[in-house]
Parts: sequence; structure tokens; C-alpha cells
Amino acid sequence: MESDKTILLPLDGSDNSLTALLPARSIAALLDLHIHIIHISEGPLSQEEIIQKIKINPEELPRFIINHKSGDPAQIILDEAKSASYIVMCTHGTGSNKKELTGDVATKVVENSNIPVLLVRPDTVVIKENDLWKPKRVLMPVNGSPGSAQALDAVIEIVKKTAANIDVMHIFTEKTAKESNVTAPYYEDYPQHEWPFWSKEFLKRFCPCFIKHVKINLSLSTGDPAKEIISFARENSNDLIVLAWHGKLFPPHAYTLRKIIEEVPCPILLTRIVQEIEYIKPHPVR
Repeated sequence: MESDKTILLPLDGSDNSLTALLPARSIAALLDLHIHIIHISEGPLSQEEIIQKIKINPEELPRFIINHKSGDPAQIILDEAKSASYIVMCTHGTGSNKKELTGDVATKVVENSNIPVLLVRPDTVVIKENDLWKPKRVLMPVNGSPGSAQALDAVIEIVKKTAANIDVMHIFTEKTAKESNVTAPYYEDYPQHEWPFWSKEFLKRFCPCFIKHVKINLSLSTGDPAKEIISFARENSNDLIVLAWHGKLFPPHAYTLRKIIEEVPCPILLTRIVQEIEYIKPHPVR
């Protein structure tokens, strides 16, 4: 087995952590990856004891390995992630405060991971198709800045396998206008010449790898980004949201992301925005 062909799935034995199992199993099947289950607890455990403790059925996971370690959970997950393509985990595990947006472990992981992290809330309900979760309508909010487009690499292989539609949502505000190198067209020009030209140029610039593979719906929105994204996701039944972000989750940072995690029950795929020279793309898949 190639060490970089894995989905890292932390399971602590809680029912919450098991909500990440189906998305992890599905992505692994779609991308032909192994699942690397990591269980972190004190004291020695046999593989049989681990399987019983984390409540999995090995027959549902034809390609997996189990690793047991002791120590700081977040640091161990981050260390193991160095040889993985994705981390898939629940926002809350054993001992997490349900009133908090995310548990301590999930927070540390998403803030420090150099690979994409798929976050799943405990109440997330994903629809199965042939025993797998296959996202059909993916929402990717962008603000026109180069960093926001880094989310593309995290999701492109998945959508190519599922033939999902991509809702690229450009949210234009005074703040994002300063970061963006794309100026939004005026509303009154949408039906005429400027909107078709602008949308084509926008997709060419920010989504070049998508154009030949999947159907893209581009929309332009103004106003509060969190409200616009949440409203759009509900109205269009998006079953996956993919976001590039700056890696700081709690106030005064990441207001938009925090509201999305709080309000939208579908899985959220996060990739941390880094300098281009440091940018680590997901490991290639077959």
C-alpha cells in the first residue's frame, strides 16, 4: 500500500465520531483510497478490542488499517495526516462540550492541518446511493481573491467521480473587493453583455480545471457572506460545502465559517489558505 493513499479517520468510540464513517468510506471508495483509522487512548489494546470499542463493522470497510496511539489526540492526528490525502472527522468527540461550535480536538486539527479536512456535525444526515454518500450539488463560495480558489484542489477529484454540479458563489462586498482582482458587473448589465462575458472570464480564471469535467453554476451575491451562503445552501439543497479559509476559527476570526458550521448540517470540506510557495495540494489519486 502506498502511504499517501489514505483517508485519515479519527474514531474515539463515541457515537458522534461515527457520523464521519460514511463520508470517509465513501470518499475512499470514490477515489480508490485506503481508510486509516486512528484511535487514541491510554493503555494497550488489541486490534479486536479497538474494533469493538470504536463500534465498526470490518466487513463494511474492505480496505482499511487501524492504528492505536496514546498521547495528545490533536497532535497525533496532525502527525498521521502528513501521509494522508484527507482527514474526515466529526466536529465533536468524547468529552466535547456540545454547546461549543467544535470540540477542542477538531478545532486544533482544522486550524493546523496542511491537508483538506472534511468536518461532519453529529446531527449531519447524508443521503446514501448504492451504500455510499455521493454529493450531487457542491457549494463553493469564493470572493475573487487568489486564496479562495485554493478550495478547488480539495474537491475536484471528488466531483469528477460523482458528476456533481458545482455552485460557484462569488460574494462581492467592499472588503472582498479590496482583496479581489475581479470587479463584479453591475446588476443592470447581467441580462445583456457584461454578465455573460464576466462569468466566463471569472470561471476561466478561477475554475480552469472544472470546465471540462463538471457542470458549473455561477452566481453573484452581495451582502453578508454568512447569510448569503446559508440561504443559498438551504434553497439549493447543497450536500457539500467547500471553503478555503485562513486557519483561525474563533472570534474575532472566521465569522462566516462559524455561522456556516452552526447553521448548515451538510459536511464542510475545509482547506487552509497558505502562501502559494507553501501550498500543499492533496496527494494525487489514481
